[in-house]
This record gives sequence, structure tokens and C-alpha cells, in this order.
Amino acid sequence: MAADADVVVVGAGPSGVATALLLARRGHRVVVVDRARFPRDKACGEGLMPPGVGVLARLGLLEAVRATGARELRSVSYRMLDAGPVATAAFPSPGHAPEPVAAHGLGVRRLRMDAVLVDALRREPGVELRERMPVTALVRDGQGRVSGVGGEGWSVSARVVIGADGLHSRVRAAAGWTPAPRRGGARYGLAGHWRLDTAAMEGISVWFAGDHEWYQAPVGRDELLVSVLGSRERIGAIARDYADAVRASVPRLRDAELMGPVLAAGQLAQRPRRVAGGGLFLVGDAAGHDDPITGDGIATGLLGAELLAGRVDALLRERVPPAAAAAGYARDHERLWRDRRRVTGIALFMARHPGAARRAIAATHRRRHPMEVLLGVNCGYWGLGHLTPRDWLSLAGI
Repeated sequence: MAADADVVVVGAGPSGVATALLLARRGHRVVVVDRARFPRDKACGEGLMPPGVGVLARLGLLEAVRATGARELRSVSYRMLDAGPVATAAFPSPGHAPEPVAAHGLGVRRLRMDAVLVDALRREPGVELRERMPVTALVRDGQGRVSGVGGEGWSVSARVVIGADGLHSRVRAAAGWTPAPRRGGARYGLAGHWRLDTAAMEGISVWFAGDHEWYQAPVGRDELLVSVLGSRERIGAIARDYADAVRASVPRLRDAELMGPVLAAGQLAQRPRRVAGGGLFLVGDAAGHDDPITGDGIATGLLGAELLAGRVDALLRERVPPAAAAAGYARDHERLWRDRRRVTGIALFMARHPGAARRAIAATHRRRHPMEVLLGVNCGYWGLGHLTPRDWLSLAGI
């Protein structure tokens, strides 16, 4: 029997939309299903790193996203909550890129960006978007390969199934690829938006507070995202009165207005057993996520979508067998994340060790090069080998 589509993508967030658009533009029939009705809001760091800006440009969607009021982000800064020096680094240029690379990121409200992306899906020939359709099961063929997805009273068959349904992916769980929950050390987050003139703000700011961190990013001319990340216990305590906690910790917001609901997410670290195999591929947060402290989630999800689209296109055109496409994408995904995860590890170490963070911030306040190198690693421009011995000493606070 003929499949309903060449590809079914579960999830209409940034990575799912990008994958669907890229495959449809290569001539494949794509069905996208999502349990939500768009536009919808969700907890997110809302900082799009420069490589993600490049993907939006290649998709032809950058100007539409800009038009939502997105703010250019030129830098990232770190400081301790109880004052002291600030370590700020501008996003570096890779210097040697096969195509133009944005020199800035974007602060963009997910509610508005996702609306732009989903609207592009609705207008794209070759894509059928089905909203309010929660997936509850994978469909398998006689050989046990994933050949579709289904929910209550419906199913969609496809030659390839892609799970792009986020941090707590139902597709990943149905495949048996979700590991057992971690014991201890799990991290959670809260996100709220505040009415504030952000014209003078040019970057993302992270404030270390001992056992949690405050993260601020301008996402509109008069809108500031303020997130807090930490343990379940700490975030639970802050959630009881997020507004008062923000006003007590962030002086500029003492007289500001909280806009809309406070959103929550957790647990934030997810490492699937696999990202591809047996007719199924994972992309975006469904394919794994460490922590939002470095703000690379959306951009890396978009880059992963480009890599996945290339592998799936080759598979559908029968240029490579299914096993080779899955293995190739698994290698792509590992390369994409390897050094970014190491940068996340450095940031988390600083978050958990205030003394080390204080010394590193003081040293990199005086000498910005190590921070700029780490931003370049996080953007995928180069590896950690780009850090010199002197850079490592600065990061150690020496």
C-alpha cells in the first residue's frame, strides 16, 4: 500500500518546521502533526545564536521573524548576582565560512517566532499541517520498522518518521529510546516576560546566584525575558512568587510590569539512547538536550534540521540505504553537539561553584579573549583546541 506521505514530522517547533520545509522544497510530500494549535507559547530561552539566524536566512524567513520585533543580540555577559565585575564578550566572526554568517543573534519571543514558522508551513506546497493531533503510538511494518504515527482515531503512514516533539518527546518514548530519569542534579526553569524599555540592551545576560542562575534577554523593544534555572527545589520555591523573586534579584525590574503567564520547563537534561534507526529520526530537543545555560538550543536544532534533511533526502531518493542514512545522521548529530556540550559543561561547573565563577569572571573581565573563543565554540566555528594555555588559566581565574 502507498504511504500517506514521504515523511511525517511530529512537532511544529523550529527544528520540525525547518526539516519539513527543507524536505518539501526538495520535492517530498510531508505531513506535520502537532498536539497544539498555533500560535502557542512555551518556556524557552528565546535567544537565537548567530548560526540559527543564518538558517532562518537560508530558509527565507529571517525578515519575517525580524518583523515580529525581534532584537539583535551582539554579546553575552556573565556576572555574580551580588555584584562584582561583568565578563562580556561579543559574538565572534568565524573568519572563514563557506557562506555568510550572521555577526549577531536574535532575541525573539517564541510565541511570535513559532507563528511565523508555522505560517510558512501552511503556505508551503507539499506540506500538510495537522494541528491538535497528539501522537500516542508509533506504527510499525511487518519487519518492525517505524512506518507511521497514530493517535486516537487516526494514523499517518510514511516512508520516514521524524520526531521533533521537544524535550519530553512522546515519539522518543514510544521508540524506547528515552533513558531512565536521572537521580539528583536535575535542572528546571521558569520564564516570564517583563515590560521594560530594552533599547540600551545589546545582549544576553547571565547572573550566577549560587544554586541558581538568572538569564535575561531582550525579545522586543519593550519586552525582556527573565528566566531562572536551578534545582527542582530552588525553582519550586521561586515559582511560589516568581514576580517578587525577580524584583528582589533584578534591580531594574523593581517597578516593572510582569506580562502574561509564567511558564515552566524541566527536567532539562535529556540524552536519548539513539537518534536514528529503523525508519525513525529525532531532531531538536527530542534528539537530546543538556541545559539552556548557553542558549544554543534553538540554533543547534535548526542546524540539525539542515543535516537531517540532507540525509533523509538521500534516503528517499534511494541514494543510500536506510541503515547508512541513520548512521550518517547519528555521526552528524554527535559532531554538531560534541564541543557545544563541553562548553555547557564549563558553564554548569561555574554555576555550581560560585568561587570558581567569581574568579573566572574577574579574569575574563580583564581579558575577553577566552569568552569570545567559547562563544565561537558554541556557535560551531571552531573547537576547544582554539583555546590557548593562557585562555585556560583565565577561565580558571588565574
